[in-house]
Amino acid sequence: MEKISNGHLEAAFSPLGAETMSLRRIQDGREFLWQGDARWWGGRSPILFPITGGLWNGVSRIGDRSYRIPKHGFVSRREWRVAEREPEAVTFAIGPQKDDADIYPYDYEVRVRYRLDGPRLEAEFEVENRGAESMYFQMGGHPGLVLPDWDEANAVDGYLRFEGAPASLLRASEQGCIEVDGAQPDSLRRYPLPQDADGLVPLGVDTFANEALILDRQITAAVLLDRNRLPVARVESSAPVWLFWSQQGQHCPYVCAEPWYGLPDLQGFSGDISRRAFIQQAGPGEIWHGGYSVEVL
Repeated sequence: MEKISNGHLEAAFSPLGAETMSLRRIQDGREFLWQGDARWWGGRSPILFPITGGLWNGVSRIGDRSYRIPKHGFVSRREWRVAEREPEAVTFAIGPQKDDADIYPYDYEVRVRYRLDGPRLEAEFEVENRGAESMYFQMGGHPGLVLPDWDEANAVDGYLRFEGAPASLLRASEQGCIEVDGAQPDSLRRYPLPQDADGLVPLGVDTFANEALILDRQITAAVLLDRNRLPVARVESSAPVWLFWSQQGQHCPYVCAEPWYGLPDLQGFSGDISRRAFIQQAGPGEIWHGGYSVEVL
């Protein structure tokens, strides 16, 4: 386990998946990150690469070949190396393994630098294309946040407040892929945002009846509030897509605020990887940048 700390926070990370395992406030010892109780969800904050979500019929087409990339990619299940250590920061790195040419054919290095800045944890993504052709990929964060007022008797365990101009939701249904308008295959089907009179999204079983709230190009940050509508944590990112997720049909003590640089496939999609929704690109020798932050409030 790798640990970093400053005067405000202590954070811990596992080389397996370069996953954040803890985000604790030093002053009172309060833990803000979901601790992976397998009764609900065994993850904590996985990293998604080289795809976010799933593929239609499980297939991605790259050039003249088809590849079967697992849902959310594969780096969350692999050991990363520690590339750099500092008292308040740590950097993990990973590249392809020898048999990856049959899954994902590019030569790359992915780096994640975790850095503490006051009451905020920064997760800085880099994807370096080490090959001789343009590289296409998606990447995302998946931090789980504890709901401090969770109780099995509650109908609502907290709230989300979105920053930006949230107006509608996308939905992933068949094969976990994004619904499209039947009359216009490239047009995304949209649903109402479940907001209360104060513009907040209540967190309960009904909120996740369709598993995830998915927003595209609508928000830049989200604040988790407790049952008294007091702020708990704020997640910020430049990512064009956000998902808010909890186990479908279960009353869970966490919510995931997920900034994604990509979407799952649209239903019926059969094109080249370069045409996937919100695909990212790095030319030969280029380094792509992204990331997110979690601020405790």
